[in-house]
Amino acid sequence: MNSSTTHLIRCLQQIHKVIGKANEILAGISQPSVCREVLLSAPGTAYIWGLSEIYQISRRLRDAVSARKLTSELISQTLHEVDLAWNNLLSFLVFGHSAFQALVPSGNLDPVLHQGLFYHVSCANFWLNCVDSTLPRES
Repeated sequence: MNSSTTHLIRCLQQIHKVIGKANEILAGISQPSVCREVLLSAPGTAYIWGLSEIYQISRRLRDAVSARKLTSELISQTLHEVDLAWNNLLSFLVFGHSAFQALVPSGNLDPVLHQGLFYHVSCANFWLNCVDSTLPRES
């Protein structure tokens, strides 16, 4: 595997880990009414919004894989696992599609320049906080 593929897989695995942890947390709430109250609170809404932003990173990575015609069983499997974890998380959001749509970030996709390379702010933030303390240097 080249370094781009390795970075991609590492990022996707961390996305899966973060969304999986959210599933564990929400599954630990035994009462649906309490889960609803938590998710509709200001911190709960911010948490779900952040998770949605992280999932959107995986969607951008999926698009990049497709555009660059990268083929790897591990990439495909990890993308599938992220989708499964996200769909499981959606099952906790039973308070209505319109309420959930308000939580999905529209996101500013304008890239920022860092050391001669452009990065999406959300992607760079996730990478630095959850994957590695140094941004990848691929062009």
